Amino acid sequence: MTEKAKDLLINYRDIINKLKEIGVIRTGKVVSDYGEYVASKKLRLKLANSSVNKGYDAIDKNNKKYEIKTRKATAWNRPKIFPIKQEQLESADYLVYVEFDDDWELVKLLKIPTNEITYNKHNRVIINKNLVEKYGIM
Repeated sequence: MTEKAKDLLINYRDIINKLKEIGVIRTGKVVSDYGEYVASKKLRLKLANSSVNKGYDAIDKNNKKYEIKTRKATAWNRPKIFPIKQEQLESADYLVYVEFDDDWELVKLLKIPTNEITYNKHNRVIINKNLVEKYGIM
């Protein structure tokens, strides 16, 4: 390993540790943890005590449950679909879709009632224009 690569990895470790200290990162899954953090702040949700809670990631003041899914675009990939099993949403009242651009700017935030979700033949939810227009918060 080159010294430059090692230095970058050490910096990455230090940044992750700092993000954990301030409560932004809970598991080390940077994209999903940050998406849950941002969604909880924007929608005034309380994150579940366990970061690996089954069935939902957060609740609101009315005890409605939210499953939060996050995608981050990169220079080579723009998210449009994501896999989610129907069973993953059985306990949730809402699916929250969070999308960041390559600079970590929030570009999509959707709050979709789980009973409104349709899956394609490959068991994936497609974030299309209709969903964005109907359930987009921003």
